[in-house]
Amino acid sequence: MGWKGTVRSIAAVARAAERDAQRRHKVAMKDQTTANAANAVSDWENYVEDLISVHVDLADKIDWTEISTRPKPPKPELTTYNQQKAEKALNNFKPGLFDFFSGGTENKRNRLKVALGKAQTADQEKFDSKMISHNNALEEWGADTKLAERLIAGDMKAMSEVIREMQSFEEQALIGSAVSFTVGEEGVHAMPKVHNDEIIPNMRRKQLASGKLSETNMPIGQFNELYQDYVCSVALKVAGDLFHIIPLDEVFVTCQTTMLNSGTGHQELTPILSVQFIRDTFCRLNLANIDPSDSMRNFNHKMSFKKTKGFSPIEPLMGL
Repeated sequence: MGWKGTVRSIAAVARAAERDAQRRHKVAMKDQTTANAANAVSDWENYVEDLISVHVDLADKIDWTEISTRPKPPKPELTTYNQQKAEKALNNFKPGLFDFFSGGTENKRNRLKVALGKAQTADQEKFDSKMISHNNALEEWGADTKLAERLIAGDMKAMSEVIREMQSFEEQALIGSAVSFTVGEEGVHAMPKVHNDEIIPNMRRKQLASGKLSETNMPIGQFNELYQDYVCSVALKVAGDLFHIIPLDEVFVTCQTTMLNSGTGHQELTPILSVQFIRDTFCRLNLANIDPSDSMRNFNHKMSFKKTKGFSPIEPLMGL
């Protein structure tokens, strides 16, 4: 083969390698696009699911009846383990032939006596530490028992104390910016300030058969219904948390959000859902499988909602 043929052969191989590299690059890009689309759709679906399932993860349940009957913490006893060990070493001490290497028999015996004194001190210090812990536990037991008894008796001040102490609703970002409470003889009224409808995505995502990502505008009806489910899910969450931490048979929850007041032209905090939750009915719900909006039918509630318009202001069941 002449040099021209050799060059043509090398060029042909190079072109084939380039075509193969381009093909692999296109396949890799397609696979990456497919993967990115799948991840984008998955993220969108998970976010929407999170919005309408805020109520599934409730606060830990507190058994106030069990707390009210807990026995008093037992008082610790003084143990003499270190003393007994040191006494045994002293009592079993026998002069040895090579004691002079360690200062003599008497010095060795004195060191054992000193060790005995230190052992007694160590036992006492350990006991004193246990007593401090016991006194703290006793004080906590007394406070918890009295609080449990007050709660079981329906003391509303006790209810207020527990709510203030254990108010962790704001830590749940999806609930909203704040939750306020009124506690009185009429009962407990929780008022979460939920996010406005900007929390709902205005686009729908799906992956096409080609693997590419498709984004389309969400229909207004679906958008409003998602927001309705979100608000109802928050109401369920707040009610469920309250039922788990205080022994009440009913609680009121009113969800509020900022809305435009057409009369003033200003954005104002406005009640859009108010529910009287009954414990027995609530506990019978399968929270993981309910539709939040549909579940409101189980309770006395106020909600003005239209699929085409969304929420309208309402008067709460209990005064704010």
